[in-house]
Amino acid sequence: MFRAGMRAAADHGRALPRYGSREEAERALFAQRDVLLDRLRAVAPNSASFHFDFTPESLKSLERWYFELHELAAFGKIGLSRETFERCIAMYFGEVVVKNHAEFKWAVQEFAFEPGRYEIGVIRGTVAVMLKRESIWREYRRWVS
Repeated sequence: MFRAGMRAAADHGRALPRYGSREEAERALFAQRDVLLDRLRAVAPNSASFHFDFTPESLKSLERWYFELHELAAFGKIGLSRETFERCIAMYFGEVVVKNHAEFKWAVQEFAFEPGRYEIGVIRGTVAVMLKRESIWREYRRWVS
């Protein structure tokens, strides 16, 4: 299991973007976060139940909407690929956490196993939640409860 975990970490690290410095990574990843949030805000009116309001409860309706789009293979109908929509969801999750819990802040960190590669997430003290594509409601309850 240890080898498999190390292999998964290495694969994840190689997939992360490479930057010359933390400052460069912050500028790029925070800008990307903002673009993804803007894209989700723009397509949100296509959902009857999801409201782009950064409330914890909105995570449930966003996740339901995601699975509806997935089931119907309808991401293209709202002008986003599945991967882009998933990245939008991850950034929305982070913004919900930050807006609803003052002790959390946005952060960009270098990936421990791949120097020069960075990821974005939210942190509270020594706890960092780096944002990937996972069940957003379950993750929200896990990290802020």
